[in-house]
Amino acid sequence: MTTPTQYPEFPMNEYTHLQRIIKELKEVLARDAGRHEMDEHLTPSMRALLEEEIIPVLENELDYDPTDDMGGEPPMTAAEMHTAAWKQHQEMHS
Repeated sequence: MTTPTQYPEFPMNEYTHLQRIIKELKEVLARDAGRHEMDEHLTPSMRALLEEEIIPVLENELDYDPTDDMGGEPPMTAAEMHTAAWKQHQEMHS
């Protein structure tokens, strides 16, 4: 028999709590998978939901790196877009 997870008394970052929750969900899935099919507690739809949607989405959010979105050229300002459009307009009508 396993003992329940003990949580530390000191304050934690919320991301740390989410990582613990993911770990516990994986432990629940592993325990349930070890049971005979007739003794499983989770329904097949609940197992699929956890394995295919909930856990991967949480892991994806925890692994998000905002610096990945910073590559490439900076977006054009409205003034730059207006100037480019005006030059294009003048070229088309000259």
